[in-house]
Amino acid sequence: MKVQRESYKSELVAEYLLALAYARRKVLNVTKVQKLLYMAYGYFLSNKNRMLISESPKAWPFGPVFPVAREKVNYSEIISIEDPKFDIIKEDKEVGEFFTTLIDKYAKYSTSQLSQWSHEENSPWDLTTKKNRFKWNSPIDDKLIKAYFSTINF
Repeated sequence: MKVQRESYKSELVAEYLLALAYARRKVLNVTKVQKLLYMAYGYFLSNKNRMLISESPKAWPFGPVFPVAREKVNYSEIISIEDPKFDIIKEDKEVGEFFTTLIDKYAKYSTSQLSQWSHEENSPWDLTTKKNRFKWNSPIDDKLIKAYFSTINF
């Protein structure tokens, strides 16, 4: 089997996280999924020098958001982790193992805790929103994300 080393669509990753959480008896909502997407994006960028998700996060008032995943995913739909559309992710063992760790470690945090974390002073979102002539929906610079996530132990 060929292992995927390219990036994944944000909506596929979001759906996979929802399915994996459900299979592990954890509940995610839109905000939690967005924060977990952001963590996955940052982790792979900083630790693997890899663009895991093809869409970059944007600065929205409630933190980093992947707009395509925000708009296209039905967050109330239950999707089986066995759905064949997830096979490409499952074949990438490094990604699959990371997603399991991500769900097990961070799904337990409340939406407000995860939001507070993403809004911390000097976080990539915070630095982006403080730029001169900033506008909502601006991309969060990968350099800021890479530097920030290099300090986080997953």
